[in-house]
Amino acid sequence: MINLILNFDKFITLFLKNFFPHNYFFDLFFSFFSLKGNSIFIWILVIIIALFLEEKKHPGISKKDKQFVIAFISTFLLTTLTVFILQNFFHRLRPITTSFNQFQPFDFAQGKLIPIKCPTSFSFPSGHAATAFAAATVLTFFDKKRRFFYYLVAFLIAYSRLYLGCHYFFDVLGGGVLGIIIGKLILNMMRLKKS
Repeated sequence: MINLILNFDKFITLFLKNFFPHNYFFDLFFSFFSLKGNSIFIWILVIIIALFLEEKKHPGISKKDKQFVIAFISTFLLTTLTVFILQNFFHRLRPITTSFNQFQPFDFAQGKLIPIKCPTSFSFPSGHAATAFAAATVLTFFDKKRRFFYYLVAFLIAYSRLYLGCHYFFDVLGGGVLGIIIGKLILNMMRLKKS
């Protein structure tokens, strides 16, 4: 049974990894969403844009703004810690076959194409997917009208890990589900604290 599940995971991973052609445009596009393990910078950019748009409508720092910052930071830290613990519990190796890493993504720091270097940590669950969906969950709670945008960014970050060959499908799926659960858990704890 386990072998059947793992074979399905490899099959769907390879299918999704090659769903988009591996060319300069898509390598650049999905490398941006992975940012060499620092997808938090994408969320900071998203938050700055959202705060800018909200500031135009409602100037000043409100109680809701402070609650958002606390929820976002708490969710990010708890997600990162949980991913670290789970990765070291499951010890799942990352996809390392040459068929998963045949292209060169773009390195924004160096401004050139470089060979892909996936992290050396374990693979399950995906930290990128977990933090992306945790961030989208918190942002959506505080800004429902842009929820499609937040979840689209989360999806692109998660998918980038498949495209780049750094994770299997179940790593990304598990990370996404974990992120949503942690985001909702933190938000519920904050609600209980208020009442």
